[in-house]
Amino acid sequence: MARFRSLRWRLTFLYLGLLSVLLLAGSVAQYFAAREVLFRTNAEALSSEYAADLLAFRRQIGTTARPAAALRALMLSAQFAKELASGHTSAAIFDANGGLVTSANAGISPDQPPPTLYTTDYLNAIRSKPKAYYLAAASDGSTHLAVLNVVRVGSKPVGVVQLSIPTAVIDQTLQADRQLAIVGSLIVLLVAVLLSPLIIGRALRPLEQMSSTAGALAAGDYKQRVSVPRSQDEIGKLAVAFNQMAAGIDQAFEVRRQSEEQMRHFVADASHELRTPLTSIAGYIDVLRRREVVDPETLQASLAAMQQESARMTRLVNDLLTLTRFESGRAPSRQPVVLDQFVGQALDELSLRDKGALESRDLQPGVTVRADPEALKQVVTNLAQNALKYAPGAQQHWSVFQADGRAAIRLQDTGPGISRQDLPHIFERFYRGEKARDRSTGGSGLGLAIAKSIVEAHQGTIEASSEPGQGATFTAWLPLAA
Repeated sequence: MARFRSLRWRLTFLYLGLLSVLLLAGSVAQYFAAREVLFRTNAEALSSEYAADLLAFRRQIGTTARPAAALRALMLSAQFAKELASGHTSAAIFDANGGLVTSANAGISPDQPPPTLYTTDYLNAIRSKPKAYYLAAASDGSTHLAVLNVVRVGSKPVGVVQLSIPTAVIDQTLQADRQLAIVGSLIVLLVAVLLSPLIIGRALRPLEQMSSTAGALAAGDYKQRVSVPRSQDEIGKLAVAFNQMAAGIDQAFEVRRQSEEQMRHFVADASHELRTPLTSIAGYIDVLRRREVVDPETLQASLAAMQQESARMTRLVNDLLTLTRFESGRAPSRQPVVLDQFVGQALDELSLRDKGALESRDLQPGVTVRADPEALKQVVTNLAQNALKYAPGAQQHWSVFQADGRAAIRLQDTGPGISRQDLPHIFERFYRGEKARDRSTGGSGLGLAIAKSIVEAHQGTIEASSEPGQGATFTAWLPLAA
C-alpha cells in the first residue's frame, strides 16, 4: 500500500481518472452528435421525398382547372397518402384542426394505426413552422422519426402531411457507434494504464535522484550533485536550484572548516606567544623564591625583566583584542579624514628620525576618506614599526595620493626587502620573516595582520611588493569620501 501512495502512482491514478472522465464525456458528446446528424439527415431525406411526390401528384391531377374545394379534397385524400407511402415510410394526413384524415402504411400492416404526435404539435406546425423532425411512438411501442409538411391551397394551410420511418436502423447504427466508442475507450485506457506509470516514472526520475542525493548530503557527502535534464521544465529548474543549493552548502561547510582550522591555528599560536612571557615571569619568580637573600641589583634586574615580559604580554593581548574587533565584521565608526594632514601628524608623533629612520614625505593635499581616525592611525603606526624592525636605519618614503577613484597611503623603504617565500604570508597572523624569528626584535607577528583587518573593515585593500635587496613597498587603498 505504501508503494501506491507515492507521487508516481498518485499522478498515474489522477491521470487515468481524468482520462476516463474525458473519454466518457467525449463518447457521450459524440453519441448525441451522431444521433442528431442521423436524425436530421433522414429528416431532410423525408422532406426531399415529400417535395418530389407533391410535385408529381400535382402534375398528375392537374391543378390549374380545379376549384379550391376540389383541390383541397384531393390534397387531403387517401390517394395522396398512398402516393407518399413507400418502403418503410408511412404517411398520415391531418386536417387544419389536427385531426387524422387518412393514412397509408407501406411497411406496416394496414390495420395498424400510424404513429402520431400530440395534436398541439400539428397545430403549432400549421400556425408557425414545423420543427426539423419529431419522434413519434407507434402502437407497438416502436419509435418513428416523423417530419411534418404543411399542405396549402393557394396561401391557405388546409392540413398537415406526416411522413415517418422507424428508427430501428438508426438505433442499430447508434448502437454500433456506442460499441465502437466503448471498445476504443477501453483500448485507450489499457494503453494509458500500461504506459503512464513508465512515462510518469521517467519524468519523476530526477526527483528520486534528488531524494537520494539529499540523503547523501545529510550524511555528510557535500560533493553529491544531481544530473540536470535537458528539458527546461519545472523539474529541470528544480534540479539546477538543487545543485546550486548543494554547492552553497558545500561552500558554507568548506568556509566553516577553514574558519575552524584558522581558529585552531590562531589559538595554538596565541597560546604559544603567551606562554613565552608567562614562562619567563614564572622563571624569574622561581629564581627569587629559591634565594634566601636577594641582593638589590638582582632584584631590580629580575623586576625589570618581569615588567618587560608583562608589557610584552599586555601588547600581545591588546593586539589580539584589536584584531578580533575588526575581524568580527562590525563596521567602524567613521568621520571625514584629510589624509595629508592626518598622516603628517601621525608621522610627527612617531618621530621616526629619532629612531634612526631617514624619513621623506610626498603627501597630496585634499585627499579625503571616511574612516576611524584611531584605527587608521594604527595602520600607519604598524607599517612604520614593521619597517623599523625589518629595515632599521633605511629610508622611509611616505606618500598620499588618489588613483582610480581610491585614496592611497604608501610606504616605500630602502631596506633589504622581503624574500619571495615570505612575501605571500606577511599579512598572516603570528607570521614573522626569517630575519625576525628572534622575538626580541621580531615582535608578535600581528602588526601587518591588524593593518590588513583595519583596511578591509573600511572596504579597502592593502598590498605589498618587494624585490630582495631593493626594499619593500606597502600600499593601503581606501574608498574616497563622497
